[in-house]
Amino acid sequence: MKTIQPLLSVLVITYNHENYIRQCLEGIVMQKTTFPIEVIVGEDCSTDNTRAVVREFEERYPDMIKPVYHTKNVGGGKNAYEFCYPLIKGAYVAFCEGDDYWTDPYKLQKQVDFLEQHPEFVLSFHKANVVNHADQITVQKTPSKTIKTYSPSDIFHIHIPTLSAVFRHCIPKMPDDLLTVKGADAFVFGLLARFGGAADLGFVGAHYRKHAGGTFSTKNAVRQYRHALETRQIMRESAAFTDEQKKEIDRELRRRKKMYAKICLKKRDVYNCVRFLLA
Repeated sequence: MKTIQPLLSVLVITYNHENYIRQCLEGIVMQKTTFPIEVIVGEDCSTDNTRAVVREFEERYPDMIKPVYHTKNVGGGKNAYEFCYPLIKGAYVAFCEGDDYWTDPYKLQKQVDFLEQHPEFVLSFHKANVVNHADQITVQKTPSKTIKTYSPSDIFHIHIPTLSAVFRHCIPKMPDDLLTVKGADAFVFGLLARFGGAADLGFVGAHYRKHAGGTFSTKNAVRQYRHALETRQIMRESAAFTDEQKKEIDRELRRRKKMYAKICLKKRDVYNCVRFLLA
């Protein structure tokens, strides 16, 4: 039997997401596309029933679902970029972590259509609502009929929801520096800026979940701010970025230091205010 080459690869990393992984995978397999997709699921040796759900989907969709079952926990970064990313075969890539999910069945089609028609852009993205553990919307985004475009340098200064991005598979191997950062999405999108701009297509197509078991959303604000700065400091020193890109990274670092310091000062947290200014 001839193997069909996927046009797009979806990368899912999951660990102890038994309450959410089914909804995540359903949101992927419901996608209505004119092209074939593959779904690489990095199951990171969960201690709950996550693996059983992944196996169920593997049996139901054997031509689409391609799991990587780890025998020991390797962590989110290694799971995604050391083990799963090198397996990608598609010309386009999308991410969806196991506790998030897509809501628009035409999401992938819309984004690939845009990129096919606009070669000057390396990635497209959209808006995403925020939900809690019970699927209650806590932050609702308003859709826009206008496509907003960004230059390659803009990419270092905007927020791109990771679960919303579809990008060209133009980086065959991610640099080792990526595995040392907490904010891998900012690093990856920065790498992609070498190849073109970005476009917010305006529609609301996914739900990002904040819950007690989340790897990032449950960290307190100061830790989140510190990780964001540390990621960009590593980016600034990495050989993966050009001198011009490092100027943008420096600009973003200065902006974030001031912003985080102001937030802390407003909360009368003088200690962390000073720490961010001197970071």
